[in-house]
Amino acid sequence: MAPVRCLWCWLALLWAVCLLLTLILSSSEAAIYHHPGKCKYKDKLFKVGETFTRGCDKCYCHELGFTCFTPMKPTSWPKKCMRIPIDCGYRIVYRENPEKECRAYSWIG
Repeated sequence: MAPVRCLWCWLALLWAVCLLLTLILSSSEAAIYHHPGKCKYKDKLFKVGETFTRGCDKCYCHELGFTCFTPMKPTSWPKKCMRIPIDCGYRIVYRENPEKECRAYSWIG
């Protein structure tokens, strides 16, 4: 029984690493929180592999519990840009052209 349990641990770890790499490569800014135990939210039990939202957090169920990704807040950006709040986060855009995104210098989570 122990080798099977260990296999699930490795698969869960591999899954978490893949999610982290996806976030890094897609340039998403997020804080990551792991919750051990049952994958449960608002009295609803979720199965391994299912996802749900908890406010603005995006959560993913796995064998060891669930992991949530919280959008981060930009704290500094170029003077020629401005921060615009959106549903669950922010966009940094040029003041002269709000359709074009600008890069933030720093973020906080």
